[in-house]
Amino acid sequence: METSLEQVAQQVSRTGSFDLPCSADAAFPLFSPEGERHWVKGWNPQPVFPQEIEFRRDTVFRQGEGEEEAVWAIIDADWEAHRAEYIRVATASHTAHILVTIESVASQRCRVTVSYTITAFGAHQQQLIDAFSETAYAAKMSKWQRQIHECLETRND
Repeated sequence: METSLEQVAQQVSRTGSFDLPCSADAAFPLFSPEGERHWVKGWNPQPVFPQEIEFRRDTVFRQGEGEEEAVWAIIDADWEAHRAEYIRVATASHTAHILVTIESVASQRCRVTVSYTITAFGAHQQQLIDAFSETAYAAKMSKWQRQIHECLETRND
């Protein structure tokens, strides 16, 4: 049986960074499943295990609906090192390995680095790969920085 080009999965890795006007301690919880509710429109994670979502290793949750639904697992959540690692599986389209690290730059400034490795497959794999082009990923990081900055301003008002 021959494999067509459309059936061969594709993988791409991207890393981007941005600064935030807060400490690493303040920024880190914003990258937790519950913390992202504050700055990601439509983000509504649902617990799989445990019964309430916790920002710790081995927590599993669902996010999205229909074909967009994915199961997420927290691989690591190191509060001291400000490091979070996730695996995301959308069975119809892709898997993703996400690593977030936050380092202090000054007392009220930190640098967030986000790395994604996405493996796309299925009918919409090229759209997913295109969404992770260098240009698209840089735009994603700029959007995240803007959204989090707005979230932080709202909290400080």
